[in-house]
Amino acid sequence: MIRTVQRLEFENVFPEEEPKPILDYLSQVSSSTLLGIIGFTTTVPQPNFDNFISDPDVSWDIIQRVTKYGKENQIPEKPEVISREASLRLSETILANRKSLLDDNPNDDKTADELNILKAFLVINKEVNTKQYFGDAQENIDRMADMLITMAFSSADIGIYSNTDLEFGKLVYVTLIKFEHLLQFLGSKAEYKYLRNALCEIFGEDDTEDLKKQVKLLFATLLNLKLNNSYKLRLEEKDKLRFLKTLASAEIEESTDFTNLKNYPIYEIDHQTFSIIDFFFVVDKFFKSVRFILKDAYNKHHNLKPTDGRFFSFYNTEFSEEVLMKIVLDDIFHWKYLVKKQIENTKDNEPDYYVRHNNRVYLFENKDILVAAGIKSSSDIAEIKKLLKKKFLKDDSRALGIGQLVKSIEQIVEDKFPYDEYVNHKKNITIYPILLVSDRIFEILGMNYILNKWYLELVKEKLGDKYNRNFIRDLTFVDMDTLIYWLPHLKEKDSNFRKIIEKHHRGMNFQKKINNPNLKNGREQANAYFHHKLSPVSNRFSEYKFPRELMVDKFRDVLSEE
Repeated sequence: MIRTVQRLEFENVFPEEEPKPILDYLSQVSSSTLLGIIGFTTTVPQPNFDNFISDPDVSWDIIQRVTKYGKENQIPEKPEVISREASLRLSETILANRKSLLDDNPNDDKTADELNILKAFLVINKEVNTKQYFGDAQENIDRMADMLITMAFSSADIGIYSNTDLEFGKLVYVTLIKFEHLLQFLGSKAEYKYLRNALCEIFGEDDTEDLKKQVKLLFATLLNLKLNNSYKLRLEEKDKLRFLKTLASAEIEESTDFTNLKNYPIYEIDHQTFSIIDFFFVVDKFFKSVRFILKDAYNKHHNLKPTDGRFFSFYNTEFSEEVLMKIVLDDIFHWKYLVKKQIENTKDNEPDYYVRHNNRVYLFENKDILVAAGIKSSSDIAEIKKLLKKKFLKDDSRALGIGQLVKSIEQIVEDKFPYDEYVNHKKNITIYPILLVSDRIFEILGMNYILNKWYLELVKEKLGDKYNRNFIRDLTFVDMDTLIYWLPHLKEKDSNFRKIIEKHHRGMNFQKKINNPNLKNGREQANAYFHHKLSPVSNRFSEYKFPRELMVDKFRDVLSEE
């Protein structure tokens, strides 16, 4: 559900004090407490204002302060101190200033330590809240969609839902699948040897088989740590230590979107002991971050400048579209009676992937895009929408994504579709346009709603009175991870994919008036309505149970050797 819990700020709890810079509070905290904070915020449950301080008298004072603030400002839900984004910012600040902060501060006043950590969180919360404030969005669904995108966009890759264990399990499985496909791609041609070598060198492994083994062992360890609500691990094996040290760094700089924490998501406490700074960042290192390792090697090999974009064109076409997308979609649409076509090296306005089952047509456009750190962390809806239109609708005069889908729909409606003559002789073709993306940061509340609104405006403009919503369906915006995760179900019956899409469309088009004299009940009903209407397609299949044996099988080969 949409969470509307308020993050407490410094002024809410200590209105009589002038807030200080974060480092002022952290510099008064003992080294041992600071080290313990790194990674601790990955565990659950997290302390809140009513159990943050161990001393009962000081704790009671804090509770009274927050209670007073809540009553005076009519805060409907219990406010919180710790958020994922604030936790990462605190860890990053500690690590970026480790020389001054972790230089054996022996302070043994536990209450003072806790108070200073609390105040540091409260100061950070104000920064986060300021970026994510969007006013009162209850007045209409469009503003609510904008608000939810603004709030979630900057932190969508660190686990945005209440059950992050399920999110993390999904991420581990799909990342292993994608990583294995990437290694197979890199091994498919002798000319890619320099890319394989660069990847192995970064992670200190001799070949890709050794690298894959170490990644699997690490992921199995992460799953076990998550299961046991822990974040520290101790290793003795030299090969595991060598590999893990490539994910830790002695130097961390602060950045707008935690770039350095993503590159080095593990903290080395001592020679054999490590702390997980963020579980999601560790897993993302082996697919999202790998692109940049390969980019550096590609540019060096071809003597290109760091700003040259030719690698991403190569990667997106040769791997994302012609390998990963094709493997996944071929697996979903594996029945021989389907008419299926992937248009390789497509020209503008040709679909990346096409499937027809009788009179039902599925049009796919695949987009593997990068989001600049400044835009991602800006929490500026105008800048985010500008990016979305440029990447998914139109770039100057060139149609992209949605624009390409609409062009294909035009061709089918006008009986001029060049890739399947059958549809040019039928008048009852039902078309499902699907925009497929590679990054899960787009799979957030409100995103499909906004993109579908733009799609409907464009398709109605192009088709005029030939537009018929019974045959030309809404836009489905889905990420690759979700399709891979659902594969066991999607390939069971040829109707399973369509049924999820149609359920998603019913949700997006759901209408309900909220008229409840009870304010609390009215808020709850409105919250449920917004969540239902603005959910991404990945939320529409909550009854799905991922086959546990598939996860076990991914690790069977390496764990049997242990």
